[in-house]
Amino acid sequence: MKRMLDGGKFSFANGANASYVEELYQRFSKDPNSVEASWRSFFEGFEFALTSSKLPAGSVSSGDDRHSVLEAHVESYINLYRRLGHLNAYLNPLDKKPELADFLKPEENGLASVSYDETFHPTNLADGQPRTFRDIHDLLVETYTRSIGADFRDINDIEAIVWFQTQMEGCRNRPPLDRNQKLRIFDKLVEAEGFERFLQDRYLGQKRFSVEGLESLIPLLDTITMHAGDTHVQEICLGMAHRGRLNVLANYMGKPYELMLKEFEGSELDSYGIDGDVKYHKGFANYFETLSGKKLRVYLSPNPSHLEAVNPVVEGFTRARQEMLGDRKQSTVLPILIHGDASFIGQGIVAETFNLSELDAYETGGTIHIITNNQVGFTTNPSEGRSCHYSSEIAKIVRAPVLHVNADDPEAVVWTAYLAVLYRQRFQKDIVIDLIGYRRHGHNETDEPSFTQPQMYKFIKSHPTVLKIYGEQLVSEGLMKETEVKDRIAKFRSRLQEYLDQVRSDQNVEILSTVPKELEKSLRLVKVDYETLMKPAKTTVDRKTLEMIVKQAVDLPKSFKPHPKIEKLFRSRLKMIEDEGAIDWGLGEWLAFGSLALEKKHVRLSGQDCRRGTFSHRHAVIRDYETGNIHGCLDHLSDDQGRVEVINSPLSEQGVLGFEFGYSVANPDALVLWEAQFGDFSNGAQIIIDQFLVASEAKWKQTCGLVLLLPHGYEGMGPEHSSARPERFLQLCGDWNIQVANLTTPAQLFHILRRQLVREFRKPLIIMTPKSLLRHPQCISTWAEFTENSFREVIDDQNVEDKTKVQRVVFCSGKIYYDLLKGREQLENPDHFAIVRIEQLYPFPEKQVDEILKSYTNAKEVLWTQEEPSNMGAWTFIRHRIKKLSTRSRRFRYAGRASAGTTAEGSVKSHEKEQARIISDALTIEAESSTRSKARRTKSQKGKA
Repeated sequence: MKRMLDGGKFSFANGANASYVEELYQRFSKDPNSVEASWRSFFEGFEFALTSSKLPAGSVSSGDDRHSVLEAHVESYINLYRRLGHLNAYLNPLDKKPELADFLKPEENGLASVSYDETFHPTNLADGQPRTFRDIHDLLVETYTRSIGADFRDINDIEAIVWFQTQMEGCRNRPPLDRNQKLRIFDKLVEAEGFERFLQDRYLGQKRFSVEGLESLIPLLDTITMHAGDTHVQEICLGMAHRGRLNVLANYMGKPYELMLKEFEGSELDSYGIDGDVKYHKGFANYFETLSGKKLRVYLSPNPSHLEAVNPVVEGFTRARQEMLGDRKQSTVLPILIHGDASFIGQGIVAETFNLSELDAYETGGTIHIITNNQVGFTTNPSEGRSCHYSSEIAKIVRAPVLHVNADDPEAVVWTAYLAVLYRQRFQKDIVIDLIGYRRHGHNETDEPSFTQPQMYKFIKSHPTVLKIYGEQLVSEGLMKETEVKDRIAKFRSRLQEYLDQVRSDQNVEILSTVPKELEKSLRLVKVDYETLMKPAKTTVDRKTLEMIVKQAVDLPKSFKPHPKIEKLFRSRLKMIEDEGAIDWGLGEWLAFGSLALEKKHVRLSGQDCRRGTFSHRHAVIRDYETGNIHGCLDHLSDDQGRVEVINSPLSEQGVLGFEFGYSVANPDALVLWEAQFGDFSNGAQIIIDQFLVASEAKWKQTCGLVLLLPHGYEGMGPEHSSARPERFLQLCGDWNIQVANLTTPAQLFHILRRQLVREFRKPLIIMTPKSLLRHPQCISTWAEFTENSFREVIDDQNVEDKTKVQRVVFCSGKIYYDLLKGREQLENPDHFAIVRIEQLYPFPEKQVDEILKSYTNAKEVLWTQEEPSNMGAWTFIRHRIKKLSTRSRRFRYAGRASAGTTAEGSVKSHEKEQARIISDALTIEAESSTRSKARRTKSQKGKA
């Protein structure tokens, strides 16, 4: 935590602060009253000091002039400590207490001639009373350079700055604690250290990622919870990685010690029949009662080893809970995120989550961030892992205040917790507590840390624990006796041994569930099989209701002036609902959203440019062409409808998808969708997809119905904008964990979206959505397909009149169907071909496909046709599934692009040529194909001769 200062001097307006200070100074120069009083005093002193510094020696002759100059210097000195005092605070428990830095000494700030008994009248101190310079100096040193380093002056809210100054200077960052409060801190430290030491003794060599060196985290969380409950908080949503997680589960969340020990013994409670996860990734939910009798619920989100990935998940979960509870002020549901120091500055998702924090559609009223700072990554030192002084610097993108605190001073730690709760509740902004300690063991308990940090670990080995330090402090204060300290430690260890004896004597001992029963119900924990998944769901809606949705959606206020092209689009949508109906993709989606809203369901769609739609097909939210005012087309269907949110997200994939995943988990009765601008942009969110979306039910009993809309289709747009990488999602399919679809009609989209909420269970849904089909004249649906049919996993060829004439059955999925359709129309013998669409790739509709194949009794050949290269798309996933359904008399083969390292051609002409070849190959009869192959072989043999 040491820093080399530039010759022992600091520039006051440096780095990120410079522009802010410059802006304030410009305002002060024009109108001194336009800035807050403390800044006004600072700038007045700054200008006076500049003027006086240019005066010749001896020119300040009168005592009044001298004192005025010194008054200005004192004002400046106070602001210097407030801004930069944290750089000299005693934050590192592995270092000695630092001497007062030169840049903070009076003599370096124009105060060399001041007597400590001289009286000043600093206007930028809270009470405005006269003080001796000794009192001023002691106040600054004790407030800003002891165990708390307050880095808060980047906040662009003067009220918040003054609030911090008042809170901290009023008690010199050391508020008085009574005996009960101190004993509670002590007991929490006993639990934190005792639990880790017991596990170390009983399960030597088992990984647990202990909190040792940062045990103060437990009283910190306890303090946040106790005070949050007294500030109207009803729920806390907590996210963290694996460092210290077991201790948090046991000693903060209240997960039964018996259950924790049972997991260490190697036996699992698994009545749900799932795959499970390691113990330091699991979540938990529990209920707390504060010291004043207030009750609140705390939920710890499960998280994989991708350290910071849970951040946006918790924020999304929190936002959903706030809305479900009607928490419009966002004061009753509090998010807390616990970070590692190396991951906080190193992982980009942290910045993405901070960027979401003050956006209307994603804000949660402020998050308390806690950095468990052990001053080393896996084995990487700070100097190798970051380019800034503090690991917390990334929080400056939202000017969040940071309270750096020495973890070996638990009373200072709980004071920062108290400040954090008060600040968050009052100002509804993020705040960071940088809990600076160390890591007593290696990255895990099997590592040897002295390989990479030999000097640090020599010191750590002899360094007393925070429990020992605090116990000795309480003894010295006369609040406890040494025997009482030892007795409390021994009693807790004895309790743990009793639990272990119980677990070992009876492996079937009944232990509390890890999830409260009411939570299990709300999370739709329903184990489903293949038959349940394939059972048709009633998703139809009567025509009258659907017509009403369209008419209401396009009926704009009289004063609203839409863009002329949108006006034309809305007129065309009215024409689409005439007669039998000719409804396109955009309108089909409107009908799905609108019908769910009329059923009082909440619809939330987010993504880059979602309101208009990347391909200008949606226009769910439009703007007045003259005023720019916003109008939500699906917001005015009825007086008591559900909300339809269509959100333009920031340019983020991982952060936004994580947020929507968390939202969907918390509110299973909402249709939550995320749309990629192009399908392959989901690559940027792969961690969320792999670790949460497809695996959360198997690992953590955490279900969700999140929908991914991924534009997909080969139209000559190059490698980056052709494929949504369906092969990656298909590779992730197993045990009915997700649904993957590649649809061909608007009605199919309507039914599959409605199906997400109609069924009693929840499964993620990935849809390969179209681009060119959005306006394809054949990609339309009639009213009957909405009002009579349900979702069809497979669509047989409806153009085949006589199935006995069919010689080849061509299976496909998605947009290529229309290319095949067009190609068949140009053939002399179109009735020889049947084109069958597999709309749902997973769960694979085996029975439907088998029945369709059996109906083509004379077909000698079965094909799978796709646009993607053979090592991509659905081919490798689907070929053995179709092949086993074909009879031995049928040939089964592939028609599509050859395997490749890239998804598509970069040239439009190359694309068109290859696309034509695929269609030709798919629609060429075997005999003709054999003739051509024979001709090619003959030509080749002649060439060789």
